[in-house]
Amino acid sequence: MENKQEKPTDPFKPARLATSAALGILNENYYNALASAKADGKPVIWITSMAPIELIYAFDGIPFFPENYAALCSSRKVAAEFCETAEGSGMSQGLCSYALCMFGSIFEKRGAFGDEGVDEPDILLATEGACATHPKWWEAMQRHFNCPLIIIDAAYTVDGETLPEHHKSYLAAELEKAAYKIEEYTGKKFDIDRLREVVSLSDQASELWDDIDDMRAAVPTPITQIDVFTCLFALVTLRGTKEAVEFYQQLRDEVKERVDNSVGSIPNERFRLIWDLFPIYHNMRLLNYFAEFGGAFVTDLYGNAFSGRVDSSDPFNSLAERYLSFFMRSASWGKSELYKKRIEKYHVDGIVFHSNRCCRCFSAEQPEISQILRDELRLPSMTFEADMVDPRVFDDAQVKARIETFIEMLESRKYPK
Repeated sequence: MENKQEKPTDPFKPARLATSAALGILNENYYNALASAKADGKPVIWITSMAPIELIYAFDGIPFFPENYAALCSSRKVAAEFCETAEGSGMSQGLCSYALCMFGSIFEKRGAFGDEGVDEPDILLATEGACATHPKWWEAMQRHFNCPLIIIDAAYTVDGETLPEHHKSYLAAELEKAAYKIEEYTGKKFDIDRLREVVSLSDQASELWDDIDDMRAAVPTPITQIDVFTCLFALVTLRGTKEAVEFYQQLRDEVKERVDNSVGSIPNERFRLIWDLFPIYHNMRLLNYFAEFGGAFVTDLYGNAFSGRVDSSDPFNSLAERYLSFFMRSASWGKSELYKKRIEKYHVDGIVFHSNRCCRCFSAEQPEISQILRDELRLPSMTFEADMVDPRVFDDAQVKARIETFIEMLESRKYPK
């Protein structure tokens, strides 16, 4: 029988992945390519999450994700300043902090690295497939930059299992229409064979990521949640490139070696946890506080939002099905069903809900998901409020106190005296 673990005195320091060095090179190369895109004659297309990045690489363009860049600004501790700038221009603090941060950067003409920020877009590309904020956000940027805007319409679906065929065919037609709009705006001829090549690379990267995700079920789990969130960069920004495939091959091999040798991501895994939903980019080290008590995050759904198998022989229909089927489009019961499967597969002891104050459409579902899992599986949970980008509403001491209470509950259940 194990004794209750006392409050830790030394901060947990995770073992660094060797692949992290390759990730740093990918980041540097991407931002260098973005900075030189216009000089190289490549279109810079600002894109929302869950919009088809494959279309951009099919035109040899450079995609830029304002959401991802806001996350970078947050991790580099400049997001609060940018949010305040946007609020000073009349924007509400209640807006999505991705948008607030990005507008602040645009208005200040200052970037995450203390530079002048990224080049203005040649085209703005958005979809209604993930978040109702995206079209209005992109419309506001279109008014600011006065450049072409493409909005890809998509039906709202509940889950991939009940996806109506006409919803998929409608989005496939919208994607094809978007491809020819990009052709019109860039003057570059659309090449279906090039799209097939990009879709094939996208599928390979997704398959490798899914392999890594499956290996997190090993006991002890081989990779930390921070590693998962940071290594998502290639899947978000470079999906459809050879560089992403090569990176995930290297990461998959390193994670498999850890599994084969029973090397865990933390030295004393005692509790296996789920993280829901968004990372806290300004305080990713909060995840390490769980590790100090032996808490290891072994699965999440957010990490799978950017993967998804696609078929290069039928690119438009395949992309339509992939972008309509990702988990964030599911209702609360649909997410609960996904979690039930993962709770069994990954041997989960509890779930942690980050109630993201600026993303209420997804946070609103968390209480119901928690209740379903508690009623049906007796799964313990904890919930705390924060903001994924803006640190001004985060109380570190209060959240850590909640973590300690949660750990005590897990302790009494899993290791009763």
